Amino acid sequence: MGSRTNEQHRQLLAELNEERVAALTRIARTLESLITQLRELRDRIGTSAAGGERDVAAYEELRARARQYRWYLEVQREALGMRRHEVLDEFYRIPEPLDAERPTA
Repeated sequence: MGSRTNEQHRQLLAELNEERVAALTRIARTLESLITQLRELRDRIGTSAAGGERDVAAYEELRARARQYRWYLEVQREALGMRRHEVLDEFYRIPEPLDAERPTA
């Protein structure tokens, strides 16, 4: 390969890595936002007498979306060569399902 081709290849790889990092950042920010929303909704459900069915359904839907974005984050990290993901659960702790804490009748 000529020096021009090598430079083009290097530039292409750099652009791809920039896009991967940008995607990783977007995913992480979305996940952080989802976790914040989950905590706020959980607090609202906890302070209401029964935690309305609509709020409970919204919580579970939001939680499923957060779990999906947690997985996206892991996949994107792997695309960047990061193989260890244990720390993600520490930094992006997704609240437990409501059923785990709600008393049964």
